[in-house]
Amino acid sequence: MNSRDSVKTGMPKLTPPEKPAALNLCLQWRAIPGEEMDQKLDFLEANGFAAVEIPSGQWLFDEGDRLKDAMAGRKLFIATACGPSDFSYVEAEKREAEVAKFLPQLEVLGGLKSVGLIICPARKNPGLPFPELREDFVTNTGKRLAEHAAKHGTRIVLEPLQRAETKFLRQVADGATMARDIGPGCTVMGDFWHMSKEETSFMGAFVSAGKRLSHVHVASLTNRKVPGVDGPADNYVDGFQGLKLIGYRGAVSLEGGFPEGADRTELILNMAKLLREQWATA
Repeated sequence: MNSRDSVKTGMPKLTPPEKPAALNLCLQWRAIPGEEMDQKLDFLEANGFAAVEIPSGQWLFDEGDRLKDAMAGRKLFIATACGPSDFSYVEAEKREAEVAKFLPQLEVLGGLKSVGLIICPARKNPGLPFPELREDFVTNTGKRLAEHAAKHGTRIVLEPLQRAETKFLRQVADGATMARDIGPGCTVMGDFWHMSKEETSFMGAFVSAGKRLSHVHVASLTNRKVPGVDGPADNYVDGFQGLKLIGYRGAVSLEGGFPEGADRTELILNMAKLLREQWATA
């Protein structure tokens, strides 16, 4: 499609990605079978996973050095660290405490060459009015975190949630705009589960983020379990087409539960097979 055709159709002109997209499957730490660190990493490598998503908080300080040593010589990369955050407090000192909590975590993540730290600017009903919250996050709290992240070779990764969890940041395009306004050290992610409640198109959401998209969460689309357990509802092809259009090469990481009493390993391997098949179809 040339630029003139783009104007006629109202469709944006997309620049072909420098490198083709890649499906880098990933598991969150507590979902990986195995008790010991090496067992978990061995499982990922043996089954064709490309990345690992780790906890944030105290886990980073307790296990970061061990993880760095355990990752040596492996083809895996460390995706994001995931944990709770909230910068919507009315009290400035509480927002400052939130910033102070994450600064040293970003330093650890930089040493691990992690993609970044997932940040949700607000939960539930923010204490600050939306304009003030956005302004403070983009010019103060979030910007300071992003600058610190960039200084240490990593990023903050904004996560849009769904309206049951927050009324502030719910769409990928809005997160990408905030990341643009914050500048270096800030990116955005997409979560198929949240997107299924808030977006009209998985593809459109990912394309709206473009190069600012650095992480993706995936779950079954009816019950937020491991993909595949909800049958035909678990269709990610539209989203994968969007990821291919922007040349996405980050992680696609499971963030979902498991049916009670189910064989976790079997379900994870079934998920990997399903996602690879749908990626090939996209």
